[in-house]
Amino acid sequence: MSSLLPDTVNPATLMSKRFRPEQIPDLTGRVVLVTGGSAGIGYWDAAALAQRNATVHIVSANPDHGKDAEDDINAALKKSGSKGSVKWHQLDMMHLKKVDEWSKNFVKQIDRLDILIANAGIGQAPFGITDDGLERHFEVNNLAHYVIVLRLLDVLKKTAESAPPTSVRIVMQSSEMHRFAPNEKFSSKEEINQEADGVKLYGRTKLGLIVFSSELVRRKLSGLSQPILSISVHPGMVNTEVQKAWGESYGIVGDVIDRLSRFAGKSAEEGAEASLWAATSTDINANNWKEYQGKYYTEPYGKPDSETDQAKDQVVASNYWKLCADLTQELLGERLE
Repeated sequence: MSSLLPDTVNPATLMSKRFRPEQIPDLTGRVVLVTGGSAGIGYWDAAALAQRNATVHIVSANPDHGKDAEDDINAALKKSGSKGSVKWHQLDMMHLKKVDEWSKNFVKQIDRLDILIANAGIGQAPFGITDDGLERHFEVNNLAHYVIVLRLLDVLKKTAESAPPTSVRIVMQSSEMHRFAPNEKFSSKEEINQEADGVKLYGRTKLGLIVFSSELVRRKLSGLSQPILSISVHPGMVNTEVQKAWGESYGIVGDVIDRLSRFAGKSAEEGAEASLWAATSTDINANNWKEYQGKYYTEPYGKPDSETDQAKDQVVASNYWKLCADLTQELLGERLE
């Protein structure tokens, strides 16, 4: 009788299709990077991938959280007998030069990279400007990942030449919150730096990750001898520390939203399932990978093309790419595109 009962009582999970960690294939010899991997969804991405024998690198700004995550996951791996490992790297994604320097150094430390999960991000927190002079949600959630992905693209391509077909993948942790993005075009730095509330700022960055994924396919991943997949996903409504941002932005009303979303939402471990599916599922393979390339999914095994018209707008996607390239020229003295 007990085997017939669900393994969760979380409403958001019960309403979603599942991809459990035991469905991840053996990842012996594979190398993974998870940004924001020291807490929340990223932590469980890293833990699950390492449990399946991958070498996982995680980045985050907070050294206490980072070292604790590294130690906790590695202790669990040792106890289980897994051959996987986790290594934490400190990186403050609010400073683009630091992001760029880290990315260039990291690529020298590895000889392959099979999976990159762009997970790090600021939630529905209030508006703020970084030392680089950019709205902080955009710099961390979008521009920093733009630099990381482009700096690591060559090693991803090299890996794809010898890895199992279609196993090299880039996953963007987007969100259905992209539906709350302002009706903007990513047309300028001034547009990005206009003050707005936390939901709109967060939603805009999640829109950005969807168009980045599709534009990356169009500009960089088409015509490769061995494909690299780029997929964006929605993790679901998830109970993580990011939810605290509701209270920071909206006071008492935000606190109520925080409590309700935590009550009804998925656990962080369950929230990782969509990104783990996109990163590892062998149901996405050499026979059907083109059906998934550049697509956005709201759940594992979900239906593609459910994103907003704004997220499908080629003008928005082209503007996003140009804006990121322009800002790398301004902040790094080198145009990445």
